[in-house]
Amino acid sequence: MKAFKIVMISALVIFFLGNTIAIDAFELHGKIHKNVYIQDLDMWGLTKQEAKDKLNKKINNNSILKLTCEEKKYEVSLTDLKINYKIDEMIDEAYNVGRNKDIFSNIKTRIKLDMGEKYTVKINSSYEDKIIENYINYIEKEVNKEPINATIRMENEVLVVEKEEYGIRVEKDKLKEIINNKINEISFEEEKIPNIKIKPMHVYEELSKIDTVLGTYETIFNKNPSNRANNINVGASATSDILLSQYEEFSFNKYTSTPDVLSKFKEATVILNGHIEKGIGGGICQVSTTIYNAALYAGLEITDVRNHSIPSAYVEKGRDSTVSGVQLDLKFKNKFETPIYIYNKVVDNKIVSTIYGNKEDKKDIDIVTETIKTISNKTKVIENKDLYVGEEQVKEKGRLGYKVNTFRIYKNNNEPIKEFVYESYYPPMDKEIIIGIKEKEENKKQELHQNLNTEIL
Repeated sequence: MKAFKIVMISALVIFFLGNTIAIDAFELHGKIHKNVYIQDLDMWGLTKQEAKDKLNKKINNNSILKLTCEEKKYEVSLTDLKINYKIDEMIDEAYNVGRNKDIFSNIKTRIKLDMGEKYTVKINSSYEDKIIENYINYIEKEVNKEPINATIRMENEVLVVEKEEYGIRVEKDKLKEIINNKINEISFEEEKIPNIKIKPMHVYEELSKIDTVLGTYETIFNKNPSNRANNINVGASATSDILLSQYEEFSFNKYTSTPDVLSKFKEATVILNGHIEKGIGGGICQVSTTIYNAALYAGLEITDVRNHSIPSAYVEKGRDSTVSGVQLDLKFKNKFETPIYIYNKVVDNKIVSTIYGNKEDKKDIDIVTETIKTISNKTKVIENKDLYVGEEQVKEKGRLGYKVNTFRIYKNNNEPIKEFVYESYYPPMDKEIIIGIKEKEENKKQELHQNLNTEIL
């Protein structure tokens, strides 16, 4: 009885399989089986040629890669990108589904397909990465844009702020992935170029907070000689319209040591090792001194300052700032969250430096100096055989030396805060007197006559 059942079941299976094979052979002779796709294209019941025509039509209808970024549009053809679709290989793979194995495996595959299982042939293409990379580089050059900072300037004694522009940077790796996917999907609908918006360093919202004077100072100079006045004007202009972000440091030499600025300086008096001499750029120390005092009143952090070797005539001791090349510089930092703006102007024979910032950072500040030591100088006597006895000349008038402490007094609080800023040292200069040691002829004759008289006696 069991043997009979087994025979019957086997017969039914053979009959069913036979009929399936027969039906498939009749209906799909030379055609692609049900539920076989090339990417998203249904190839059911198509001959190889029909499938090829259908695939070619899709490729031809999607032969242009379209990319956009804001108002700009970019189009490139598959031909230009040298994309090669291996159509025959894809058609062969689709056609051979349910045909390329042994009879039982093929029947099993066809049954699954008939029952709804899907077989997808992936797009088979070839292209040179270098060509795609070159096109991406082209897009990058077209799209990339550096951010433009918001700006602040003085116009008719009023601060004017201009809005910023954000920059754009193409995300090259993401763009390459998008292009590869579109090639592999034969889907070239318009696509946005992936990019990152780049925020400028300074934005309008930030700069518009600069609304008050934090500190200002002025010094007076003599417009003659004209070379010194020229240097003051050049230095004041070079160090004006400067914007400092939070924690950013100002360097006087950074702005006055450029080739363009240096070419405008003329020869004038400078202080070198305690002596007045001629040198290029004489007068710019008065500019640095004026800015230094404005920074003191603005409550900024002084990071580098040096005094002259001789007290200055245009400012009290302890409040001068000398600069020279890369060795001596004036530096200070913006310690506030809001940017500060440095603006200098020369009016007639005055240089005025003003530092603007946010009203929340405004402090009531006094600057005081204390001479902690006065240093005596010496008098040097130098003999000179070219001068007669009793004659003398003053070679160096000499001067006293000083040690001076500079303090910043914050008066906003109930208890004023006294902050030490810098100790200035002005070395003494010895007085030098030249005296003559040469004897006059009359003196020699008188001496000779006295000697003769002594011998006669």
